[in-house]
Amino acid sequence: QDYFTDENRVLKKDPQQDYHLEYAMENSTHTILAFSRELHTCDTNDKIITESTVRVIWAYHHKDMGEAGQNYHGSNRGTKSLRLLNPEKEEVSSASLPYFDLTNKDVPVPDKDTTYWCQMFKIPVQHEKHHVTKIVPLIQKGHENLVHHILLYQCSSNLNDSVLDYGHECYHPNMPDSFLTCETVIFAWAIGGEGFTYPPHVGLSIGTAADPQFVLMEVHYDNPSYTEGLIDNSGLRLIYTPVLRKYDAGVIEAGLWVSLFHNIPPGMPEFVSEGHCTLECLDEALSAERPTGIHVFAVLLHAHLAGRAIRMRHFHYGKEQKLLAYDDEFDFNFQEFQYLSEERIILP
Repeated sequence: QDYFTDENRVLKKDPQQDYHLEYAMENSTHTILAFSRELHTCDTNDKIITESTVRVIWAYHHKDMGEAGQNYHGSNRGTKSLRLLNPEKEEVSSASLPYFDLTNKDVPVPDKDTTYWCQMFKIPVQHEKHHVTKIVPLIQKGHENLVHHILLYQCSSNLNDSVLDYGHECYHPNMPDSFLTCETVIFAWAIGGEGFTYPPHVGLSIGTAADPQFVLMEVHYDNPSYTEGLIDNSGLRLIYTPVLRKYDAGVIEAGLWVSLFHNIPPGMPEFVSEGHCTLECLDEALSAERPTGIHVFAVLLHAHLAGRAIRMRHFHYGKEQKLLAYDDEFDFNFQEFQYLSEERIILP
């Protein structure tokens, strides 16, 4: 049945029944209910389902609901953030494909709120072009809330293997100079996200002279409780294939530069921060290499705890196009790529 709660958390039967049971099954261990409803029911007691993050809350009691109403669920409850209209893509099994891992080795996580840890790696696939088809996070068990995001940067090809021997805190006065050559982001993962699967006609190119030979993996550790003695071995797994795809993948970053000048005035109930990827910037980035523009197939919206909603807008010759991506219910602990239903062209 379709119920809703008021501000006092009292459960009430909805006079407009919008949920429809499609299938039900029960055995000695499981009860399964499959149901459907319209995305927009025009019922003020129902939440509209959009492409934004939806927080699904569940609870159950081992006894069926009686005439007197529901029994209290106790600790049998939980919550999960989902994108109901844009789920993670499942692909044909990549179990037989080769892979390599980029993982930190026994990193001592400081007992402070935020740490950025950087480690250099050499891409083991060389001399022949391959395409990475999927990237999976390898988060150490128990550290799911500690590892907040991981970025992979392409570094200068002029480096040698001497840069590989140790990791270091990023953005630190004593940081090795070699880290400063790593500016281009080639992959990003954030907390709550599953692995990322490239579309069937696209792959991240590795193995040629123009491809990254050295990469810098930046791991953001989030330790608000200042826990001491944490040792981490998290990282990324890159699954690749010699069967080449039609297009090479890249990353374009847009938004607000992280700086001390990005302030939210105190006491504001809401505040909009804007970052602009200008015509001049796009022209410089794309004109020589991609004069016909780039095709965007996925977007990762990223913010921190103050972030409530994010919109990625797209203008062409001064006219606004359809939003590239948005999330009006942003959840800091659930940052996953949104696959676009159709590719969008961004011109210089």
